Amino acid sequence: MSVENWIELLVPIIGIIVAAFSAGFTYYFTKKQQISADESRLKEKYYLNCIEALSYIVVSGNSAKALDKFADVQNQLLLVGSADVVAKLMKFHDYVKASNSENFVAERHDELLTDLLKSMRKDLYKSRKVNVDYPIIHLSGKSSQR
Repeated sequence: MSVENWIELLVPIIGIIVAAFSAGFTYYFTKKQQISADESRLKEKYYLNCIEALSYIVVSGNSAKALDKFADVQNQLLLVGSADVVAKLMKFHDYVKASNSENFVAERHDELLTDLLKSMRKDLYKSRKVNVDYPIIHLSGKSSQR
């Protein structure tokens, strides 16, 4: 077999191998991106549920039902949230729990809530710049003052 024959044989084989590797890499990276997008949507859902539960506490005036709803949402975030979100959530929880009511200061509450929301935003948007110039926030409601 001459060199030309070998080349004629190897060119299509190399083309098939390159196409197979290309298809495999494309599938892998597409699947990886899809999983990441699904994870972001799931986190966004749970983070929005958390904000809704916190808002419900404010609007309801700390009703038992609202506190139970927040407890459920908080416990779910322990599974879904990033390590930073969970750490900030635990700090916020420890500060607002009933046993710490005599030490409650609205400004500290707002700082911890802002830190929690910033960590959620950072986890969702994967950008360091997402929280640049993000202000200290507080939730609105009929009993937003303690």
